[in-house]
Amino acid sequence: MAGSLKRKSQALDSQISRITKMARFSDFPPTIESLPNDLLIEVLAKVAAFSFTNLVQAKLATKEFLEASSHGYIFQHASLRNFQKLLWNNNPEFWSFMEKCNNNGNPETLYQKGMLEFFTHCREASGMTYLKLSAQKGYLEACYVYGIILYATNLEDEGVKFLKICEAKLGFKLAKCRRSVKEFVRCLWVKNKISLPVNDSGDQRGCESVVKNCCKKNVRRIGWDGNDEDDYYGEHTCEACKWNGEVSRFCNMLRTGSFNTV
Repeated sequence: MAGSLKRKSQALDSQISRITKMARFSDFPPTIESLPNDLLIEVLAKVAAFSFTNLVQAKLATKEFLEASSHGYIFQHASLRNFQKLLWNNNPEFWSFMEKCNNNGNPETLYQKGMLEFFTHCREASGMTYLKLSAQKGYLEACYVYGIILYATNLEDEGVKFLKICEAKLGFKLAKCRRSVKEFVRCLWVKNKISLPVNDSGDQRGCESVVKNCCKKNVRRIGWDGNDEDDYYGEHTCEACKWNGEVSRFCNMLRTGSFNTV
């Protein structure tokens, strides 16, 4: 009798355990509906940072994603890396999305808008405003291009400040940034070409070397292409000559599509 009661008790405990587990799992509603709105926004921001196309698809997936997709935080972190050929995109929805990104301080779209304004539409003041906003947010390509333009327009100290920000963040290696800028410029219709002043373009501006022609001898005359080295100026090249050479190469790239300085 006692054994029978014990077995019944064990069976009842087992049944209660199964019911408890089932109840525990049934407490969870469907995954998307269970997420708080701020977490939905964070998820969509990460999707947008990876791909604009994926964001569009996510918005169509659920009502919750669609409702959360209008938050400014998402536009601030979105990436347009799949839409580098901006001039050839005639989709109004895309341009509306890009403007929303700019209005929410997205550093990547501010950079791309600045490049379009300055080099394609020849609206220099507007272009510099966008590039500066992006550079102040630490976007490396913007720091680089904004610094180059300032330097080329006789604002050397201010330009070098931004160029050094870029250099420091990359561990004093600029090749990756150069290649990224060049890749984007290839997608633009460049109408506005900057250049160093005539008096400076043929010689080293403000050379700080105490040895005559030391910097000229150490600056390596090579092209700025995909195989370019990070530190190609030579260890004895002074700061003034290094940045003068960097700006010369950028200006030459705009003019000819090549970074060769010879």
